Amino acid sequence: MIRFDEAMDIIIENTKILQKEKVFLPDALGRVLAEDIYADRDNPPADNSGMDGFAVRYEDIKGASEDSPAVLKIVAESKAGGELVKVEKGTAAYIYTGGLIPEGADTVVQKELTKVEDDKVFIFQELPEGSNIRPQGGDYRKGDLLIKSGKKIRSAELGILSSVNKPTVYVYREPVVGILTTGDEILDLGEPVTKLSQIRTSNTYSLYGQIKSMGAKPVILGFAKDDPEDIKEKLSYAESCDILLTTGGISVGEYDLVKDFVTDVLGVEILFWKVAQKPGKPVAFGVWGDKKEKLFFGIPGNPVAAMTVVETMVKPAVRKMRGESYIFDPVVKAKLSGGYKRKKAERLEFIKVSLELTDEGFVARAYKKQGSNILTSMLYADGFGLVDIGVKEIKDGEMIDVIVFDTDFMRKR
Repeated sequence: MIRFDEAMDIIIENTKILQKEKVFLPDALGRVLAEDIYADRDNPPADNSGMDGFAVRYEDIKGASEDSPAVLKIVAESKAGGELVKVEKGTAAYIYTGGLIPEGADTVVQKELTKVEDDKVFIFQELPEGSNIRPQGGDYRKGDLLIKSGKKIRSAELGILSSVNKPTVYVYREPVVGILTTGDEILDLGEPVTKLSQIRTSNTYSLYGQIKSMGAKPVILGFAKDDPEDIKEKLSYAESCDILLTTGGISVGEYDLVKDFVTDVLGVEILFWKVAQKPGKPVAFGVWGDKKEKLFFGIPGNPVAAMTVVETMVKPAVRKMRGESYIFDPVVKAKLSGGYKRKKAERLEFIKVSLELTDEGFVARAYKKQGSNILTSMLYADGFGLVDIGVKEIKDGEMIDVIVFDTDFMRKR
């Protein structure tokens, strides 16, 4: 049995970034950029107006006031997308937001400070030279590095990519994650319950949701009974996957068969089995594929243990495969309200906590039921509080590290 940090080192060291693929820009949202993006020209491409008003020469409005307005002849108009016009001494041009600054003009006076009569504009205030002008290259210059490879593409990145004329873009491929649920007692949705010992699957769909929310492609491989031939058949469906997740069948019981059969059927090389963590101790990890580029996670069948392993171990691997720069969830310091006690302290424990952001910082509250079969505890949880090896008690008000996997609590203030 190894420590959690040792297990994570092994997982990350053996996780490879997937290959690039080209996608159309609208399909790039949420993907991870696989190329550096440079500006193809200045933005704005020329000086333009930040206001509706009049483009003038500063010298012509110097000293203008309510009592002594500057009076200029209107000789042109500049609209967004229009042609470049010109002003000379004693003249002005109508200008609209985004319109090119006319040749000869160096200042824009907003409409509210003016009055128009026939072909003349009265300007009632002197403005500093250069007012209301957005300069060429004020946002970025041609050749500037705008977005680095490894950045997750959000709406802002889509805007930049479109502004530099990228109808297609290279992104890293999303990993395909196969989910295989094992156990004679497991029923899929819609199947009738015929025995008291049977239970409907929660792992299949909770893991499906976790994987999809990470930006990977979950594939349900099916439900394998505790039978060697059935397990072998279902495992063969995983050939096209980048990651295989199995739930159940990896402990030490007579029917815990998966760990052995993934080796026989897929050629998985098991790199560790059992981690000093709670929940999720009987977790197995291995690599497979022609170049050992694929990953295997054998996850416990208890639903909270399964979700915990996916959040803490599988998620960083998925993020690395996707090419993300930051693969771990944030860890915050929180004051533990109510404290926490346990009898044994030989494993790192992930306790389900809710979080609240107060004026004094984060406050964490542990769910009363922490068992690995208490699925409702995950409804309550915003993160995992970390109770380290050797620690039997955290007193009320003491600080604790919390892995934050859900930030919705920030909206409750």
